[in-house]
Amino acid sequence: MSVLKLTRALALALMLPQLALLALCVFYAGGLNMAVGAAGAAAFAFQAAAYLMLSKKVARPLRELAAASAGKVPFLPGRSFPSEIESIKSYVLSAGALLEEYREQYRDLLTSIPDILLELDRSGSVLFVNRAALALTGYSEDEVLGKPFLELMEAEWRPRWLHALSMLQDGEPAGNIDLKMTLAGGGASFFEFSAVPVWKNNLVAGFCCVGRDIEERRKIITELEAARRHAEEASLKLKKTVNDLEEFSLLAVRRELKMQELREMFVRLKEEHEINKEFPG
Repeated sequence: MSVLKLTRALALALMLPQLALLALCVFYAGGLNMAVGAAGAAAFAFQAAAYLMLSKKVARPLRELAAASAGKVPFLPGRSFPSEIESIKSYVLSAGALLEEYREQYRDLLTSIPDILLELDRSGSVLFVNRAALALTGYSEDEVLGKPFLELMEAEWRPRWLHALSMLQDGEPAGNIDLKMTLAGGGASFFEFSAVPVWKNNLVAGFCCVGRDIEERRKIITELEAARRHAEEASLKLKKTVNDLEEFSLLAVRRELKMQELREMFVRLKEEHEINKEFPG
């Protein structure tokens, strides 16, 4: 049974007792019955007014809705109700397709960034990883998503990340975090990360991490440090050699002075004792 028919049935059911009472009063007219009949007539008039109001406020919109469901809207001439619904559906589907297209473009942009890009939840587990991160580490997306970021790095470097994670959870950014990451092939490589908290409703909901491979840079730095150490060692050796040469020169000068002193003494003794020998050397 439709809502319109049910409303009409309820209205008639409410009016039937009043009709019976009014008929009884008219049949037994006179005396008290006249008063009861007048009251019944007044009640019937009130019930009729209520039914009219019910028809106006409820039955009419229901009737119009039923007519609209059949294909035409009486108060909107020339417009098909189903076609309006189809238009709205088409608009919603178009808007959804456009939103999905923008979402795909946004995802393609993030995945195409040459640097490592990670999205982490508040506990530090990976929610999103781009292609550059997968290419540099050798992992697949299924191996990384949902996994704690802590488990992807070498054990001795984990305390550094835990300290940065604590800062991020307090809403502070963390930059220049050097971490040695475990690669899928079993090796390890150095990466530098910078991370910022992601806010939602004034609460830290997660983190965004950007990183880059610094293995080559660390090798260059290591080589430069080794070269600096070698230079310092060579400088110390050279300084020692110079000091040795200075000491040797000083000894040579002293020896020459001593020899000169001995020559003079020999000449003096020769003159005093009339010796014909020459000074040796």
